[in-house]
Amino acid sequence: MVKLPDTEENLVQSTATAVGVAGGARKVYVGNLHCKVTELQLRKVFESFGPVESVKLATDGTGKSKGFGFIQFTRPEDAIVAETLDEQLDFGGQMMKVFAITDQAGMQQMGVNPSDFDDDDGGGLVSN
Repeated sequence: MVKLPDTEENLVQSTATAVGVAGGARKVYVGNLHCKVTELQLRKVFESFGPVESVKLATDGTGKSKGFGFIQFTRPEDAIVAETLDEQLDFGGQMMKVFAITDQAGMQQMGVNPSDFDDDDGGGLVSN
């Protein structure tokens, strides 16, 4: 199995949440992605769990994928069900990590603006 880079591991630890958070999380973190995976490919995988509002891959300054991104669902229950993919799907030759997320602390530590990944009112990754 491929080990997560330290920054990605810190992001997962700081944003992973238990199922049943009040209000529920509509957004999931997806990690351990091959650098050639596209947002369209991710959308096709996750639409099988419910309506997807947005798909965002984190990229470096050259536009190359950093190997992780975020999927925002319309309904919290779809995000919870999507978590069942965690380490269950070989996607692009790597086992995908999937976690529901509810805060923005980990992203800020990485120097990422959480509002870049939010299609709502720019509030970042917060409980719904």
